[in-house]
Amino acid sequence: MNGSEHGSLSRENSQNEKNSQGVGEPKKANPIPIKATGVPAAVHTIQFGLDSTSFEAIDATLFNVRGGNYLKDKIKYPSQESAFDLVELSGFSTNEICRFSMDRSDSYYNRARAAGRKDFIFVMHFDLRPMHTVMIFELKKGVLESDKPFATCFKRFLDGNDEYKNKRLKLITSVVDANWVVKKTIGKPVPALIGNKLSCYYQQTSDMIECTCDVNSSLAASAIVKVVKSACKAIVCDLVVLLEGQAEDELPERVIGGTRYVKHDLSSYPFLECENRCKK
Repeated sequence: MNGSEHGSLSRENSQNEKNSQGVGEPKKANPIPIKATGVPAAVHTIQFGLDSTSFEAIDATLFNVRGGNYLKDKIKYPSQESAFDLVELSGFSTNEICRFSMDRSDSYYNRARAAGRKDFIFVMHFDLRPMHTVMIFELKKGVLESDKPFATCFKRFLDGNDEYKNKRLKLITSVVDANWVVKKTIGKPVPALIGNKLSCYYQQTSDMIECTCDVNSSLAASAIVKVVKSACKAIVCDLVVLLEGQAEDELPERVIGGTRYVKHDLSSYPFLECENRCKK
C-alpha cells in the first residue's frame, strides 16, 4: 500500500484546486492546551502534554478549507479557529466489539453531564481492534449564532441519515514526525470522505453525536494501520475533522476540531471489558 493508493480513499483532487497548497501542512509548535472542563478523568483518559502516549490540540487556522466561492473558483483558505474545543482523548483496548464509546458508564459524556456540563458533544471514535482511540469535542459558545454557513452545514449533517453523513464527514491526516515509510504510506494531508471506504456508525441524541469508524472494514486502511502500529511510538500526527460544504450557503468550511497524537504506544492502552450496552 503506497501513498498514491491511499489517496484513492475519496479524497479531493488537489490538482483541480487552486491555492490548496498547505492543506494540513505539518508544523511543530508549542503544545496548544485543551479546554479545562473540570470533568474528572477516567482510567482510559489520555494525559495531555507528555513526551509520549500523549496529545495536544491543533491550530485549525493552519489547515486550508473550501472558501466562500469554492464552487466557482476552487480556492481554499485557512479555516477559522475550530468550531469545537478538544476536551478529552480516550484510548482503550478490548477483545469485544465496542460500537459506541459514549455508552460506557465512565464515558466523557456521562462524566460531563454528571459534572453539570451541557455543551453539545461531538465524538470521533476509531475502532482499530483491539485498540480504540476517541477524540471528544465540545461546541464553542456562540458558534452557531455567529457562523451561519457552518451552522447550516452542521444542522443538515445532524438531520441527515447515515448515508448523508458519510458523504459529508471529512478527515485530514497530517504526519508531523515519522520515518519515510510511514510518511509514504499515509500520503499527503488531503481531506478524505472517510465514510466512502470505511464502515461508519452513528449514534445521536439531542446533545451528542458519536461517529465510530471501523478501520478494519477496509483492507487498504487496515494495511496503513498495520504500518502505523509497528512504528507508533515514534510518530507524531494530526487528525482533523470537518464537514464538506457542498452548497453556497454551507461555505466557507470550518474545521470542527482536531488532535495531535504524540508518540502513542497503542499497546499501553488499558484493557477494558465492553459493557453490554456498548455492543449494539
